[in-house]
Amino acid sequence: GAQVLIDGCQGIVHGPVDVGEIGCDYYVFSGHKLYGPTGIGVLYGKAERLAALPPYQGGGEMIGTVTCEAITYADPPHRFEAGTPPIVEAIGLGAAIDWLGRFDRAAIAEHEAALYRRVRGALNGANWLRVLGEAEGKGAILTFTVNGAHAHDVAQILDRYGVAVRAGTHCAEPLMRRFGVTSSARASFGLYNTEEEADAFVDALTRTQAFFA
Repeated sequence: GAQVLIDGCQGIVHGPVDVGEIGCDYYVFSGHKLYGPTGIGVLYGKAERLAALPPYQGGGEMIGTVTCEAITYADPPHRFEAGTPPIVEAIGLGAAIDWLGRFDRAAIAEHEAALYRRVRGALNGANWLRVLGEAEGKGAILTFTVNGAHAHDVAQILDRYGVAVRAGTHCAEPLMRRFGVTSSARASFGLYNTEEEADAFVDALTRTQAFFA
């Protein structure tokens, strides 16, 4: 009888998703992970599940009828759309979804994986680099630490070479503790990245390590 909600924020952009085939009760993702604007996301839910949920905020559009004695709520999805919607963000997210829909999702995944393999191969044997997470079939994300340097410092030096990475705990502090680190840097390869950019990252990271050596 348990209900299943899948957080698809990290997966929605990297491969095809069929909620019917998955059979989940809910599937959620954020717009900016799909190359869309920030401040908006998507909640999919089975009709009967959504119909059983109470509204979580009040305002126009989510109301059915109102009297001095009682209130009824609109049917989903309006029940969860109180007040003025994020109009510009919704248009932007729609445009991002339309754009992404022009590409074959399997081809996107292979392109990203090829970039990861290219970088991983170029850095093979770098004894100053620790890669966190190398499970079979992992995504095209290189999470790493550089010996003798804090992740934020690594990110700052990489930025000087025109390379943007994330640094910090990546909303995964328990995992950081499991790996015995306080932070890490993360290079994420996407649809828009090129082989030249992958090579530029390797070069910039090598120069960054030399800076701290």
